Order: sequence, then C-alpha cells, then structure tokens
Amino acid sequence: MAKEYQLGRLEKVDLRKVWANEARDFTPWLAREENISRLSEAIGIDLEVEDTEKAVGSFSADILCQEANSDHRVLIENQFGKTDHDHLGKLITYAAGLDAVTIIWISSNIRDEHRAALDWLNDNTTRNIKFLGIEIELYRIGNSPIAPNFKIVSRSNEWTKTTRQSSDLSIIRLEYWTVFCDLVEQKGEFKPAKPRDNWISHSILPNYQLDMGNDSIRKTIHINVTLGSDGGDKFDNLFNDKEIIEREIGQSLDWRKQGFRIYLRKPGSDVKDKDSWAEQHDWLYEKLQLFHKVFTKRIQNL
Repeated sequence: MAKEYQLGRLEKVDLRKVWANEARDFTPWLAREENISRLSEAIGIDLEVEDTEKAVGSFSADILCQEANSDHRVLIENQFGKTDHDHLGKLITYAAGLDAVTIIWISSNIRDEHRAALDWLNDNTTRNIKFLGIEIELYRIGNSPIAPNFKIVSRSNEWTKTTRQSSDLSIIRLEYWTVFCDLVEQKGEFKPAKPRDNWISHSILPNYQLDMGNDSIRKTIHINVTLGSDGGDKFDNLFNDKEIIEREIGQSLDWRKQGFRIYLRKPGSDVKDKDSWAEQHDWLYEKLQLFHKVFTKRIQNL
C-alpha cells in the first residue's frame, strides 16, 4: 500500500505584506547579497551589485550589477503592480545610459503587451543584448516563512542555449578551481579557499579579500583586492600610493572605484584548455603571494 503524505496548500502572498514600497523596501532587499544570489540562481547568471539608485542624467536606475568577474553590466528595474509604458521607456533609457548588456524588468504583473515588447527587443537587437521579464511572487505553506519566487516570463531565444552552455562551463570552472585549491593546500602558505564556479576568495583581513576569477569570454584570469562595501576611504588611500604599489607589483593595475577593487589580469588564459592549467595556476599562486605581501600591511595600517 502506498504511503500517504500530509501535504500543505501553497498560498500566494500579496507583495505589499512584505514590502510596503517598491523603492524604499523591495529594491534595498533585492540588492542585498543573499537576495541577489536568489535572482542569480533563477536566471543562471552570477550577479554582483555595483550600485543602487544609479544616476542616469536626471534619472536613477534601481540596481546596477556586473556579471561576476566580467565587465558586463546588468540593469535591474523594479516595478510593483502591472507594468506600464513609463517603466518600459525608463528601461531602455537606463540601458543606453549605463551601457548594460543584460536588462531585467521585475514586476508583480508583466502585461502581455510588454511581454511582447521584450520579445520584440530580443529578436531585433544584437545577440549580445538580452532583455528579461520576471514576475516576483511570494508563497507560503500554512505558517511557514514566506518564500520569494522569480518567475521568468520573457527571455531571449538564445537564453536557454546560453544557460545550457554556461552550465557546462560551470562544471569545467569548478574543476579548475578545485585543482588550484589543492595546489594552495599543498604549498601550505595560505589556508585553501572553497572552490566556487568562476571564482574563489581568500579572506586575509576583515573586509579585505584576495579574489581570483576568470572571464571565459575574454579568455582572462585575474586576481584582485576586494576592500568591501565600506572600503571607499581605504581605496582612496591606496590610490594615493598607486605608483609605488604598481612598481612593487611590477606592472599596471586596474583600479575600480565602483566596488572598491584593484585588478591584475592575465589575458590569453582559456580555462577550457586543461593543458595550460598548470601555467595559469602557477601565475595565480605567484600573484597571490605578491598581492598578500604588497597590500596586507598597507591595509592594516589604514
């Protein structure tokens, strides 16, 4: 006899019971790391928040992100209630002003006309530009905590293919970082980090990390200093010593005021080429040692 289970009833919850105001409540909630990661999982793109209420002329975009470890900008425009022409116009205006390649419109109700507009934009813009329509929903079962759901209602024709390719690449990149973490552990100088998809992070000090990642599109690996969300003053102080720091590193660095990061990149590094992994990993480990030597004491003294 088949075992019977006690099943609950899935109930939809009004968004305004959780977020009274889209701009004041929902946008800050979504911009938090643990919540933007929920959206990342839903769309298959690893997002990092760059700014909220980002100025575009006299207007401001809700959330500006970057694809993790790449220069690709992702625009997120939020709207409670049914979508309208005003927000569609804002979406295009902000995308142009911020040079975004992925444009996400999140609403509680995307009208059929606007879904068709997003589909038309996906069919008639260059293939690297993608528009995505998402409906945000809230559910609970009985007295369970309320859970958000990001329901994709419009995407480019290439999205499924791209997501599938990204999934295959994720397996390769996870193996890539696992091998590198084994190397770090063997060397014994640093505590090995946990392998991730396309990056790993070594925590050295509070609010200070050495991150390593790869950009498969540009065939680049990199190491960078991440100073944390409150690292503005630290960044400015380090930037004042830019010439000295770059002389100690031995080459120019990419200083990113947005996100308070300092990059060193190695072009021509294809993570899919396993024959070159040893050379890439040696470079990353050498720069890990160098960055630790150059930056740690400086940051401690700030």
